[in-house]
Amino acid sequence: MNKIIKSLLLWLFPFVFPALQAQTVEKAEVKPYKGRPALYINDVPTLPQFYALTDRPTGNRSYEALPSHSISQFAQAGFKLYQLDVWFEEMLPENGALDITEARKQIQGVLQHCPDAAVMFRLHVNPPFWWLKQHPEECCRFADDTLQEEPYRPSHQNYLWQDLNTVPRCSYASQTWQQWMEGMVADFCRQLAATPEGRHLMGIQIANGLNGEHHQWAFVKHDPDVSEPMQRCFRQFLKDKYRNDKALRKAWNQSSVSLSSARVPGMERHRTSAGIFRDPRKEQAVIDYYECQHQAVTQSILSFAKVVKETWPRPITVGCFYGYYLSLFGRQAAGGHLREQDILTSNYIDFLCAPQAYNKNSRKPGGPALSRGLVESVNLHGKLWLDEMDQPTHLGYVYLGGLQMYPLEESVQMLRKFVLSPFLRGGGMWYYDFGPLMNSGWWDDPAYMREIAELHRLEESYFHKEQATPADVLLVFDTEVFYHTASRDADDPITDQTSVNVVPIEAYKSGASVATCYLSDVEGMDLSPYKAVVFVNCFLLRPEQRQRIRQHAAKAGRSLVWLTAPGYNDGRTLDVRHVEACVGMRLDTFSDIHIPTLRFSSAFGDSVQSGEKIAEVGKTIFMRQNDSVRAFRQTFFAVRDSRAEPLAVFDTLFPAKVAAARIVRDSVTDYFFALPLMTAGLWRQLFRQAGCHIYDTEGDAVIAGSGLLMIHTAEGGERTLHLRNGKEVRLRLQPKQTLLLDAETGVVLK
Repeated sequence: MNKIIKSLLLWLFPFVFPALQAQTVEKAEVKPYKGRPALYINDVPTLPQFYALTDRPTGNRSYEALPSHSISQFAQAGFKLYQLDVWFEEMLPENGALDITEARKQIQGVLQHCPDAAVMFRLHVNPPFWWLKQHPEECCRFADDTLQEEPYRPSHQNYLWQDLNTVPRCSYASQTWQQWMEGMVADFCRQLAATPEGRHLMGIQIANGLNGEHHQWAFVKHDPDVSEPMQRCFRQFLKDKYRNDKALRKAWNQSSVSLSSARVPGMERHRTSAGIFRDPRKEQAVIDYYECQHQAVTQSILSFAKVVKETWPRPITVGCFYGYYLSLFGRQAAGGHLREQDILTSNYIDFLCAPQAYNKNSRKPGGPALSRGLVESVNLHGKLWLDEMDQPTHLGYVYLGGLQMYPLEESVQMLRKFVLSPFLRGGGMWYYDFGPLMNSGWWDDPAYMREIAELHRLEESYFHKEQATPADVLLVFDTEVFYHTASRDADDPITDQTSVNVVPIEAYKSGASVATCYLSDVEGMDLSPYKAVVFVNCFLLRPEQRQRIRQHAAKAGRSLVWLTAPGYNDGRTLDVRHVEACVGMRLDTFSDIHIPTLRFSSAFGDSVQSGEKIAEVGKTIFMRQNDSVRAFRQTFFAVRDSRAEPLAVFDTLFPAKVAAARIVRDSVTDYFFALPLMTAGLWRQLFRQAGCHIYDTEGDAVIAGSGLLMIHTAEGGERTLHLRNGKEVRLRLQPKQTLLLDAETGVVLK
């Protein structure tokens, strides 16, 4: 009887809701358009700007009163794209059949206000809680803590609210879960595709792991995963890599280990034998484990993406939260996203996405509102990057580590920079509605909705113009290096906390136009636009890789900038000679338990960079109070080459040692800095010497692209902006203002 009623309702639905006869999604793809990866719906290039509901009941339900009101407002502002969460927890009862009613209702709630809507589902593929109780052996286990009992969940809490704790969650290595859930995903796709609502689905975002973001469970403060599924996964990984016990024993320098007995490392993963570095001759077991753990995540993502692509009967886009690089709390190895090429080169993935960087120095007034990912690398592979914009407004607070609210007028200016930033870099975004108190309505004010509608129209017009990124600075970052360095910010304030979470933000405030890419992509990048290529945390470089990069980058009068310890690890040993081969200078080493201070010479610009500042970074740049940085004995490098021009000395050493220098060979200038540069002023001086264009000299955040120039200021004041065509624009900025100009004419647009 129930099946008969359902069939009748499906037949009647288009007549009861005639809005569903509006334009539907017959095809959704990501393809190149005007120099950028673009979303195509029914072969029409479409500005990738969405409105998204939160994941918390009842703000996550499109048909409830408050979310419905918000959807209506964005529909009136011209939005056609919407993102909603769907959980198997709500569709799959214990020992019951899959029921997609909730998914259909979600789409129906949007269509009431926007009959032509195209919807993306964030499809959570983690198993329902009842399944976890039936399969405790498939749950993630932790090296530092026992598994805790899942507490009672109030109905107003979302399903993610305990993800930071060591409660039962399915291991990424569980093949039992993977195979079962792949069948559920395929069933979901078949059922939904056959409904009228399914004709409005343009994309599926595969979600799993902590907060649905493909991090290891509880990774911020804990150490996953020592479960039996991961033990099996690790042994298979080692078998694929080493083939036999002899090769494994040689790599691990352990005479008794075997492929059948090797175990996931426990708390020894926190130990490093060479300061911040792991010595491959002593710690290869930990290095191998972290690589295995990250491979398990990407293999899971791609398996689900393949199911969606092959089951959905029409072309559909598939993506995931992946590519997080900024704001990983010094825990990249434990739970970051370090196998980017698995995702970027897959035909099953169309888009990557992440919330914007949570660093205070990026979010606060004057900060550049950076994406968490390396957007230009994503563009290189033809994938679409989407920012999740979750900056609070004056209408409500959100528990995201203390993100700051601002008064209405200032909040409008902040909104502007967070919306423009991804667009100018060639990506898209969605408004993620966490409030008030996570029930939607963050932008429920005429001033916000007016600004949102105007930005939408403006970006729509520039979206259809040729996208040209005028950057002449390229920042290069590595991911594999995190397998080889300390796995906590308390033990390493350089590789992640400073190099990743200070350097790019200060570089974007230098006044130059900046782009970013992975080290794994630099050989495939067209480097002709770049006058300065900065190797930020590229401490792991194999000899053949180093040679290829040199051949590709060291030409055309370019400046190559090497920071801290480039290539110190060649995959087998730690040796100063590897660094010398990178920078082209003879070097000495010394060790210290403190990070020394650098004093720059007049040849570079009088300035002092404090080692104490670097050590304190881990406690200040995020929305939480990190552990204080412990003392450690670290190797540092000093230049001892008479051919090189000194630029800085270690101010705290006697006798003084050269801490930074440059050398010119065959028209190419190599710079070496023994520590990362920490201020916008130092970066500006470097970029100016490299011949890069400087738009603004006052420390404002500058982002250029798509024919536009965005300036965001903390303090305001008189400015002279220098456009690339030689024009000068004189204006006065108000404190906390975000200004948008046409990059050719200098006309102020916002």
